Amino acid sequence: MAKLQKLEKLKDRAEKKSVNRAETRDELAAHAIQTLAQLGYARTGLRDIAQQSGRSVGSLTYYFDDKNDLICHCVRLYKEKFIAEIDVAVRRGRMQGNVIEAVAKAFATAVAEDAETHRLWYDIRSQSLFESQFREVVGEIETNLILLISRVLESIGLSTSDVTLTYFLLDGAFRIALQEHLEGQTGAAARLEAQVKSVLSKNMRECSKTKLV
Repeated sequence: MAKLQKLEKLKDRAEKKSVNRAETRDELAAHAIQTLAQLGYARTGLRDIAQQSGRSVGSLTYYFDDKNDLICHCVRLYKEKFIAEIDVAVRRGRMQGNVIEAVAKAFATAVAEDAETHRLWYDIRSQSLFESQFREVVGEIETNLILLISRVLESIGLSTSDVTLTYFLLDGAFRIALQEHLEGQTGAAARLEAQVKSVLSKNMRECSKTKLV
């Protein structure tokens, strides 16, 4: 019995250590995102991130294998937050009977308030063509984004058979609006909101025509 209790304590200690490590990684990533969003992948080094987070470079390398490992964690963490925000918008829209409007508004808000951070995602997505270390996380995030769009379509009663095409349309509109906003063009977020509504509403109209036929 004493041996079993000792094993249980060791297991609990290991689990707590794992949780603490995960929390520290998330905390460091939250600081790193700010630096990476401002400077971009190519211009940001571990020393810049360490200075921003108030940690030593040695501390960063203790929790992350290298700069790319840290960036992967940052991007995954942020896009999970973005996906959660859109899911909240979908639920809110369903309660209010205006899912398309709620989702379009959430997309526009993301560009208006978090443009630099979303820019990091496109930076890393492009880098994944050259850096194999990024391919897994980029593939994972894009899969989750497509699943998100699938949930949006389902929430307004549409087929998900063309979900990948809808994702491409929304992603393209988002990226262009992001670029326009970062260049200082006024109304970029509002135009994106209108485009998201147009894409989803068009899908609804085409679905209605198909049902009539």
